[in-house]
Amino acid sequence: MSVIVQVLLLLGCLLILLASVGAVKFPDTLTRMAAVSKSSTLGVVLLCAGAAVHFGDVLMGGLLLLAALVLFLGIPVSSYLMARVRVRNSRIIPLQLKRNDLQSDEPSV
Repeated sequence: MSVIVQVLLLLGCLLILLASVGAVKFPDTLTRMAAVSKSSTLGVVLLCAGAAVHFGDVLMGGLLLLAALVLFLGIPVSSYLMARVRVRNSRIIPLQLKRNDLQSDEPSV
């Protein structure tokens, strides 16, 4: 294995490890979701890049690039939507917030 492949795979694994540590250590749902979505997305993209460099095949590289693109676009959007649903359904708004961007989304009763 080349050094580039090893570095990409190691960085991807470390980012995914940090995401799992953040999922356990952070205090509330929203910060856990933010940590997991951001770092695991980049970690998986780095793993796909490392695999593409390792195999060196154009078809395999294209498939891995497509998979990385779908994950790179899909995970943050789905995480945002899950956090939005969580805030709207359970009314969890931390007291430290100075501004609530989702306040206009709340249904009027």
